[in-house]
Amino acid sequence: MLTDRFHQIRKEELENLFSKKNISDVWRKIVRDQLRRVDILDTFDYYDFNYNIDERALLLRTVLLNGNYQPSQPLIYRIEKKFGICRHLVIPHPLDALVLQVITENISQQILNNQPSKNSYYSRDKHNLRKPHEIDEYGYHWRRLWKKMQKQIYQFKEEKELIIVTDLSNYYDSIYIPELRKVISGFIDKKESVLDILFKIIERISWLPDYLPYTGRGLPTTNLEGVRLLAHSFVFEIDEVLKSKSNESFTRWMDDIIIGVNSRTEAVNVLSSTSDMLKSRGLALNLKKTNIYSSKEAEFHFQIEENQYLDSIDFDYHIEHGIRKIGSELSKRFTKHLKNNVSAKYSEKITKRYITSFAKLQSKQLLKKVPVLFNEIPGVRGNLLYYLSSLGFSKRTSEIVLNILKELKLHDDISLFNVCKLVTDWEIPITKESDAFIKAFIKQVKSFSIQRKQPFDFYCLIWVKTKYEHPDELLKFINDYDYIWKTHPFLRRQVTSIMGRLLNYRKDEITKFLQSQIATSEPQVVSVANSILEFSKIKTVEQKVKMYLFPQSKYRTYPYQKFLVLCSFLNSEVYSKNEDIKKKVLENISDPYYLKWLDYQYNIK
Repeated sequence: MLTDRFHQIRKEELENLFSKKNISDVWRKIVRDQLRRVDILDTFDYYDFNYNIDERALLLRTVLLNGNYQPSQPLIYRIEKKFGICRHLVIPHPLDALVLQVITENISQQILNNQPSKNSYYSRDKHNLRKPHEIDEYGYHWRRLWKKMQKQIYQFKEEKELIIVTDLSNYYDSIYIPELRKVISGFIDKKESVLDILFKIIERISWLPDYLPYTGRGLPTTNLEGVRLLAHSFVFEIDEVLKSKSNESFTRWMDDIIIGVNSRTEAVNVLSSTSDMLKSRGLALNLKKTNIYSSKEAEFHFQIEENQYLDSIDFDYHIEHGIRKIGSELSKRFTKHLKNNVSAKYSEKITKRYITSFAKLQSKQLLKKVPVLFNEIPGVRGNLLYYLSSLGFSKRTSEIVLNILKELKLHDDISLFNVCKLVTDWEIPITKESDAFIKAFIKQVKSFSIQRKQPFDFYCLIWVKTKYEHPDELLKFINDYDYIWKTHPFLRRQVTSIMGRLLNYRKDEITKFLQSQIATSEPQVVSVANSILEFSKIKTVEQKVKMYLFPQSKYRTYPYQKFLVLCSFLNSEVYSKNEDIKKKVLENISDPYYLKWLDYQYNIK
């Protein structure tokens, strides 16, 4: 029930903010790419939202201005930190992500205007400062580098003898939301209705297992700028105190803090003061990660010698003149690093740099270590997969992937998917050997699904099978295991999304399937099912579709999600028989399996 307060006061506040144009622009410029960077991807690239974004923006505006907006249940998944301990992350419904970002665009400048110091940052992918292990010019004598680092990297106003390195313990989980709202309210003017919607979303997308009540504590961890901004601004008062006590010789990256001091007594006083302030907000310093370093100690923990070596490698020269010698040297140094530097604070960062160096050189010297590293150091898994991606598919790399699965102890929801994504991104030739690899790979992935009975393992199977299996096999798998995907809205949407690849093959059966999904009234499922049917009946080739499917800058590897969207449009004769479309398809797609299905189902060859 709405009161006159909404109609006469609140509605006016929301009307200008949630204009149709503003909503559409924020989706196109920000949110669409945000959702492409999350750990768990949508098989249809949320193109059903993107295709009709103007109409969706108008509908969203109407719902908001009518006072009927309700955030949807988010997708919650786990990512392993260490020793099987996982962090829970959330992916909001696309419309909720959109509302959150529209609000963020509106209030961010007011919040940041209250930031006490320019030495604190909340979005590491949007500022130009680097972390200590990313210092250039390592040719300097260490003492000179120590001073240069303080001035240029940390932007300290004064050179300091010691550096405090610390962070906040369980920061996101410890934030008390009513306290956070009180802090944010002090930064912005007359935006109560906007804050009500913002914190309504925060509450809705928070992890609440086992029907437990909402406690009001804990900011959801997600790849959305708005949440990072809130977390960043909650400790502005800490910035204010550190700015004064250190004469701005400090830097804060979200919950990581580095402070310059001249004596151990000064360091203890600063830490004591900071700790007391944090406790007043229900927060605490992470004592296990709090250290006071001299220049000599920092040289070890920042791994200066290792960084000097890695910076000295001329990759272009070695690629041109042969990588064998540098590959062997890199391998020896990497083995020594793993043995001797495990206690260094930034050891894992250097491990990542080594792996990336092997990838740049496309050296196979690292291959034998990959399965063990993948299993033992969860933090470098992304770098290892980048390395395997740079090498591409081969008999040896395919064996390594199978060994990874054989050794892998799964505790999270994304590690298996990332391996599956690697295999779908590879351009694998169609041979008996590669077919044997794909079957063995799918068999191992399926064994995880059978043992763990986790919905994300089934999602991984869908991802791989959709690219590599014949439509008959894929459809049989979907029908045989409908008792799994029908119980999870996210899985139901993913299964529905791949029907664009099957519609042309069994039109009546798949049309009936899509209609049955529309009848579920599950919004995200209905949306993608409707889109696939509508695309198959489209009568004209639209420029916006061509720009989406075939951008001016060609993809090195044509995206899996875009291939499924492409199939959905090729189900229309207007697209499948258009010579220009056929030409663009063959110009943009080189993957043997994609070409196989395009020939088999759409006669494009």
